[in-house]
Amino acid sequence: MLGSPGLPRLLSEPASLRPSGRLNLAACLAACGLLLLQQAWVWETAGRWPLSGDSSLYAFQALHWWGEPDPLFLAHWPDKPPVYIWLQSLALHLGRNTLSAARSINLAATALTGVVLVLWCVRLRGWPSAVLVAGVWSLNPLVLAWAPSGLTDPLMVLWGMAALWLVWEGRWFGAGLLLALALFTRQAGLAYLALLPVVVHARAQPDTPVDWKPLLFGFAAVAVPIQLWDLARWHAAPSFWTLGFDHYAPLGIVPPQDWWPRLAEWLPLIRELTGHWSGAVAMAVLLIWGMFEHRSDGVRRRRWLGFWLLAAACGWLAIHVMLSFSIWLRYLLPLVPLLCMVLPCLLPRMVRLVSFRGLLLLLAASVVLFGEALYIPRAQLQYLPTGPRTKELAGLPEAVQRLRAAAPPGAVLFEREFSWHYLYLLYGDTALNRQWFADADYLMDLLQGVPSGTSVFWLRAHRDAIETRQLLEQLAHQDVYAADCIEIGEILLQELGTDSARRCELFGTGP
Repeated sequence: MLGSPGLPRLLSEPASLRPSGRLNLAACLAACGLLLLQQAWVWETAGRWPLSGDSSLYAFQALHWWGEPDPLFLAHWPDKPPVYIWLQSLALHLGRNTLSAARSINLAATALTGVVLVLWCVRLRGWPSAVLVAGVWSLNPLVLAWAPSGLTDPLMVLWGMAALWLVWEGRWFGAGLLLALALFTRQAGLAYLALLPVVVHARAQPDTPVDWKPLLFGFAAVAVPIQLWDLARWHAAPSFWTLGFDHYAPLGIVPPQDWWPRLAEWLPLIRELTGHWSGAVAMAVLLIWGMFEHRSDGVRRRRWLGFWLLAAACGWLAIHVMLSFSIWLRYLLPLVPLLCMVLPCLLPRMVRLVSFRGLLLLLAASVVLFGEALYIPRAQLQYLPTGPRTKELAGLPEAVQRLRAAAPPGAVLFEREFSWHYLYLLYGDTALNRQWFADADYLMDLLQGVPSGTSVFWLRAHRDAIETRQLLEQLAHQDVYAADCIEIGEILLQELGTDSARRCELFGTGP
């Protein structure tokens, strides 16, 4: 440590990951506590809302892969590389197809990403600075919002950041393996391949040559089998590369005259990286202060790493402005761990804990954490991975579960609002015959094909009350009426029949 042994110094630069001394031990415990706090929060959130549309689709594909006699996965055309679906398939099998199992991959990925960031930061600046990194990651509103999702982004971020850390440490085979896993979890993993030369240039052992052979072998160990699998499917299904390209708008260069309006739309979303605007200002102050502070030769490589990672974050934003990506907060999630690592690289030195300079640094760091914590409720209520529609589906899993348990054999379930959610929730269900309808005429045609005596149910959401009222009026003109069975959260289950006075007795004497 710098200075006299009697004065605790913050943001020092030990090479060992083992905490030594009271300050390091306290910092280690604080960092672990923040990561555990994050996990407690996201697990509690995971049980509150059902899966989003895209998340349900991926879960359905994972279930199909495990349970159907389709070894090449031809029945469905995934638009993402298959690593996430394969891992989720295993998680669903072990977790008996529960919603918690569907989310467990991203919950674990979020926790492990935090561990990677903390350990890398310890190598760069020591345990005390790792507390700030753990806090920024654990309290970040975007991370908390996306961790309980069933989307591919959190897992891609884990593979990518772990690969860059191994590159920094000179562990080439593992780095190549993880880089391939990032790329074959989501196409955006290409960004981590672009970051590879940056970390190689500023890595911790500059005198040790880069061993490209194990790096390529590690990458090929994942890439070759998956590409061979994709080639084997081409005669029956398009490649996930093709589908991914088509689903990104399709991806293309935006006319230059539209770059500025798109940047203006992206800028409000960028603020969400740090929650409240005060956190963004405090982080900018810390980074500018560190960039212009005089540094010795011993920390030059760490400083260059920070500059390059910050440039990469700006490049990520520029690419999303200039190409036809949808302006969506989800695409900014990979920037959070990059900013977490920029902080320990560019933070100014705290010479003494009790000093004017030290108090200013602690104040700025506290504002960053406070700005994030202040906007955690907003992450839960306004920009969950599915947007506000997630709250409007509250009660859907419980309603489906109760209907499964109580419905007589051969019962028919009609719906027109949920689509992909049912692909997961009703997968492999023999008690319910799910059918989708578009309007009242379509529903009447389906009802005419239902055998006499069959129980017919309709599951709907309160969010479409106006359209539902109109549809019920059209059905009443044709002597079809809906009786309320149960209401859970925002979901209402009704039984359809020709008796206007009939009550639903499936769950008792009434709703």
